[in-house]
Formats: sequence, C-alpha cells, structure tokens
Amino acid sequence: MSTAIRPPALATTPPPRGGAHRLAPHHWTIGEYRQLARAGLFHDVKTMLLHGELYVMPMPNPPHDMALNLTYEFLRVVCPAGHYVRNQQGFDIGTDNDPGPDLAVVLGSIRSTTTTPTRAALIVEVADTTLFTDTTTKAELYATAGVPEYWVIDLEHRQLRVFRDPQPLPAGLGATAYRTHATFGSTDHVSTLFAPTVSVSVSDLLP
Repeated sequence: MSTAIRPPALATTPPPRGGAHRLAPHHWTIGEYRQLARAGLFHDVKTMLLHGELYVMPMPNPPHDMALNLTYEFLRVVCPAGHYVRNQQGFDIGTDNDPGPDLAVVLGSIRSTTTTPTRAALIVEVADTTLFTDTTTKAELYATAGVPEYWVIDLEHRQLRVFRDPQPLPAGLGATAYRTHATFGSTDHVSTLFAPTVSVSVSDLLP
C-alpha cells in the first residue's frame, strides 16, 4: 500500500514590521568608474558604464576586429582637419555614462587631448552580439550627447545602420533620439556628414 507524501505546511509567520531593508545595486559615477580602471580592475576585460550600471563586454572576435580596423582606416582618410579617430576609448556622457564606443571622431589631436571627450562628430559601434543595445540604449545616449551622426555596423545582417539628426523627445521624457534612421546593404555606398563627397562601399567595412 502506497502512502502519499505531503509537503510540509508553509510557514505562516508574517514578515517583520518596520526596519525591513531592501538591497539596492550601487549606482556608479564616472569618477568611481575611472578609479576602478586606474586600479587595474579592468586590465583584461572591456567594460562600459550605462546609466550608472557597469557592464562587462563580450570578448572581441576576428570578424568584429576586422570590421573595426577596416572602418578605422576609412575614417582616418576622411577625418576632418583638427580631429582624430579614437579606437575603443572612453566617451563621457553626463555623470554616469561611458558607453566605450568602438570608434569616435573627436575634436583635437592625440597629444592635445588630456581629458575624456564629451563631444564627437561621428561615433561607430560594431555589433555582433550587442545589436539591440547599440541601436536602442546607446543610440539614445549618443543623441543626448549631441553626436550628429552614429553608425552601427551590423555584422549578422551585413548592414550599416546610420542614425542622424538628434532631436529632443517630447517634453517630460528627458531624452533625445535620432530623427533619421537609414539602413544600407552591403552593395550600397555611404559617406559621412563631415566628408559628403567621399563615399565607401558598405562591403568594404565588413569582414
């Protein structure tokens, strides 16, 4: 004869009143983030800070690196006077954001830049596993920073997504978005806003 095994009765003790403390994640500032970097905590990983939250990025793979290098070489050619191309370096937005863009065309020169830039003529992200974040959270951040042009190289679909014309969203939302979005296929040609007469085939930016 089998005997049914019943689970123990649920505890009926009510939760304690008052004094309850909910754990909350730490909201990192740019200053704290920089201190962690200087202390060597990120020496073997790539990180970014988005809205005070610290993220460890996936390790780059050969297709990502190839697209990054191909695009870097193109931007070096068309880079406007008085600007230079930063490769996977910091970019401060407000007090709690450093999205760590793959490429950024910024004012100044390598030797004259002593602080992390807050403005850019163009930012580029190479997306393999990060497409959603690159086209949503990061796009909003770059628009908020007033970056006039933002490129996302979509490796999976072999496309280039171009965002332009940052505009404030309706009052009360406290955010900015790009008004113009365009998607270019591998056979299309595209040029930057700062060098409109020099175009590049999207396929030349892809691995």
